[in-house]
Amino acid sequence: MDTVTLGLEWFLNPDHIPFVVADERGYYEDEGLELDIWEPPEHYDTLEMLTAGELDYAITEPIHLVPERSEGVPVTGIATFLHTRGGIQYPADRGWESPAALEPGVHLNYPGAPGPGGRKMVAYMARQAGGDLTADDIEPVERGFYHTDALIKGDADIDFLAFYNFEIVESRHRGFEADLWELAEYGVPDFNRLVLTAADGKIDDEPDEVQRFIDATRRGVEDTVEDGEAVVELFFERHPELRDENPELMDKTATATREFFTPDLTQDTEMYQDLAAFCAELGLSAGSVDIDAVTDGQFVE
Repeated sequence: MDTVTLGLEWFLNPDHIPFVVADERGYYEDEGLELDIWEPPEHYDTLEMLTAGELDYAITEPIHLVPERSEGVPVTGIATFLHTRGGIQYPADRGWESPAALEPGVHLNYPGAPGPGGRKMVAYMARQAGGDLTADDIEPVERGFYHTDALIKGDADIDFLAFYNFEIVESRHRGFEADLWELAEYGVPDFNRLVLTAADGKIDDEPDEVQRFIDATRRGVEDTVEDGEAVVELFFERHPELRDENPELMDKTATATREFFTPDLTQDTEMYQDLAAFCAELGLSAGSVDIDAVTDGQFVE
């Protein structure tokens, strides 16, 4: 039995149901694998850990994968297992029809603040909507991933990047009416996806293991989509501590998240091409990127 370590992009949550399902139902064991899930102590990209051999596989997002690849980090996307809805979360009672309504001085909460990345993307969406907002017009708010708290407490007017299955579900659960301006509606490539990655060396040297890992994972994703609440219960039976703080909200989040898993695991190369150009235009990457090096579709064909 070969042990493989999967690095999460953040703490264990309903985005990761398929991996727990595949493990609990013996799909990795069927492929001669034993899965070890690694949860980072802080939210940060684990891609460099792949190249160092500290992880076998890692979850990331295209908006991180493309800049990392542009800086020469030799990691490649091998499958997409979730495609959700995300963008700018805003209070529904403001009367804003689009990001064009945002004015200089607007307070934006985003991970990475006060760095410019989040502000650049929000300003871009505002201009695509017909406004003239610049990144320098936006006041950064540093509340990390506590997007809904930042809005409810009045610390921020908007937040980014927020997801329907997490922040919108949470906001409405807490009685706070919020909505999303989604990326694709305002000219941003739809990078609202979670991607499995592997180091180039792993792909070159151990393609059989990669294929076995993907095959087992696919079965977990298929079950998550097809088996309804049974997989949600299985997930929480293994990790009951995730329900400790707010079981009703966690159940709502898990149910909403199930709608966004993608059993075919394919990667959208056109989206990656658009995203590479977008990142270069906004200065979010170190330069041009070879899309053929960013993704490898051989394991999901």
